[in-house]
Amino acid sequence: MKDYMKIFEAELNAIVKPVLEDDFDDFELSQHGKELDADDEDKPGYKQANMYDQLGKVLDSAGNPNPVSTVKTDDGKEFKVSVDQARVIRMLMTTDKVKPMVRTQFQRDMQNGNSAADFFDIKDYHEIPQLFVKRYLG
Repeated sequence: MKDYMKIFEAELNAIVKPVLEDDFDDFELSQHGKELDADDEDKPGYKQANMYDQLGKVLDSAGNPNPVSTVKTDDGKEFKVSVDQARVIRMLMTTDKVKPMVRTQFQRDMQNGNSAADFFDIKDYHEIPQLFVKRYLG
């Protein structure tokens, strides 16, 4: 019985293996899924790292001997940011209380120095949501 199974397996492999090899010759599988390897930072349209990530670095480095305290917009403007400002602006970038289109527009606007300045110039972080509501929901 064992000999029969070996013969059957050999015959099956002789039939199946060439068919499988032939089918895969037409596909370039080494490149399959490569688009999934790209990070969000590599998206076209942003010259600098996206503002959400930059603000995250401000938050993550709080308490370090040399904390990150500035962010840079796509047009090269650099802003000093407090931890509280970073926390509130990141919250506004991800809140599910507004439509995704509004969040996306806010995220794009924060990459621009003129728009970002309006938010970073507010020293009392409690007032930042009021500007957001006025500008994007008003």
